[in-house]
Amino acid sequence: MAIQRSGIKRIVVGVDGSAQSAAAVEWAVRLAKGMRSQITAVFAIHMPIYFASEYGAPFQFDQQWRDDMKEEFENKWCKPLIVSGVRYRTVMEDGRPASVIDAVADRENADLVVVGRRGRGDVAELVLGSVSHELVLNSKRPILVISPEKNRAHK
Repeated sequence: MAIQRSGIKRIVVGVDGSAQSAAAVEWAVRLAKGMRSQITAVFAIHMPIYFASEYGAPFQFDQQWRDDMKEEFENKWCKPLIVSGVRYRTVMEDGRPASVIDAVADRENADLVVVGRRGRGDVAELVLGSVSHELVLNSKRPILVISPEKNRAHK
């Protein structure tokens, strides 16, 4: 009979280059080190407005832009993963960030999703939306929302 190990083996973390997502990556790294988990870092390219060209085709970012974004995502934003020694991989897909993160978490059968919280405030969050809020409301996976760090001057 096989012994089933419990714990967090697969972590999906949303990454977008913000300070909040950097904090989420750092949390994911600490969890992964302690539990010998694998991390999947996810960056979603969201195009909220589609511009039609003169031929009616939707606007697309050119390949050079995509290559530059992938380079920044994998080598700058994910640098804590690189230097940590944890097992990880990166995924960059087009779509709404919450939808992309949730879909990747489902495909990966993630035990946990880690995302940063912008901290816009209640009204702005309701009007503008929030990736973390949408994930908490709609995902079937456990979500760890990392709040922005408080001002260190007040410690």
